[in-house]
Amino acid sequence: MINLSRLSLDRTPPLWVPLQFMAVAPLFGVLFAGVMILLGPQVLVSRWMPGMIGAAHLLVLGYVAMVMFGAMQQMLPVVAGSPVPRGAITSRLSFMLLTLGTPLLGIGLVLHRPFWIAVGGVLVLGSLGLFTLTALIALARSQARGPTTQAMTLAVIALLVTAALGGWLAGGHLGLGWPLPRHMTDLHLAWGLLGWVALLVAGAAYQVVPMFQMTPEYPALPARLHAPLVFAILAVLTLTVLLPVPAAAAKVINMTGSGMLAALMAGFAGITLWLQSRRRRRNADVTVRFWHIGMVSLLAAVLVWVVIQLLPGRGLWGIWALVLAWLFVAGFAVSVINGMLYKIVPFLVWLHLNQTRMRSSNFAMRVPNMHEVIPLGLTRLQLRLHLAALVAGLTALAWPGLLIPAMLLFAASNGLLSWNLFTGIRCYRASLNASRTTTG
Repeated sequence: MINLSRLSLDRTPPLWVPLQFMAVAPLFGVLFAGVMILLGPQVLVSRWMPGMIGAAHLLVLGYVAMVMFGAMQQMLPVVAGSPVPRGAITSRLSFMLLTLGTPLLGIGLVLHRPFWIAVGGVLVLGSLGLFTLTALIALARSQARGPTTQAMTLAVIALLVTAALGGWLAGGHLGLGWPLPRHMTDLHLAWGLLGWVALLVAGAAYQVVPMFQMTPEYPALPARLHAPLVFAILAVLTLTVLLPVPAAAAKVINMTGSGMLAALMAGFAGITLWLQSRRRRRNADVTVRFWHIGMVSLLAAVLVWVVIQLLPGRGLWGIWALVLAWLFVAGFAVSVINGMLYKIVPFLVWLHLNQTRMRSSNFAMRVPNMHEVIPLGLTRLQLRLHLAALVAGLTALAWPGLLIPAMLLFAASNGLLSWNLFTGIRCYRASLNASRTTTG
């Protein structure tokens, strides 16, 4: 039985508010795969290839950030007890700006079209700015205190830093009169992936893993310290780059800070896997399998980082950088997102239909249980496609000729995920129509 006692379900936003982000996001995974196929194996030469930079933005902004925007629209009022200001308007506007701006920015970077980069960048920054502003207002008003709201707050601030660094780098690409410092790219990546993505996943995990997967609660001390430590280390590493720190001291700080970040990431993954091993239900469902894949991928990414440090001659300039990125983004972030979507969307459909039944006093209305919203067979098929795409993607980094089959699998997985989510929406509409028939 799911424990709903600590949630402010009466403040849940309209169903379309989070679902507009969640249902569309996997289509950007399909777009990413299509762009990679068109670019061909030569795009795997380096992370600095324009095509790789553009495609990565399609995946991270269009897929990962899109889902996280939707999740925050739901979590802020329900978990933090503080709705987003003018939620219906701001969510629609941030969704439209991100949906229009991401393909323009990503494809503009692929084709090196300054006008597209400029327009897409403005739209994306507008979406990020609107989201961070409204989210921080909601969090400041929240009376909730705990690891989840703490992690969400720091994650949103990290997104703001990521957006500022991204805007600076985009201006360098456009030749607006300031340099394009490559070392800023690493800071942009660190704040975006470790600050924004990893902290928000951790904040969500503190709620959804115990609630939906029926595990024990996360240990109090690690949960309370994880986000502040990650944020503080990122801040120190940033100051080391921006301030005139002696080279020898900067090297020690960077190695120490990076090692601590790796340990924190590994610690979060290890604790999550340990908690999942103690589930009250011993048979793991599809969503738990996705979380397993995500946590194992995060541990593997940490291991790859260690390998990179032992091979300084190749460093982050070679194929290892792409392995690290694939494990973190596709293996960790996308896998966890898949797992969350298969719980959140059926739960929201069930919740809103129950609320409709109570408001209308139509107690004859049938509300499908959460397992009926999306057919189990389709979720299992998508899990297999996703796992195959991850393995094929790693293989393609060693043998680039396998890029096209890997991307076809990735496109098929995300296309099916989008179909499954729209199936849940159709289930909601069918139940509403049936209820109108019974009351008519």
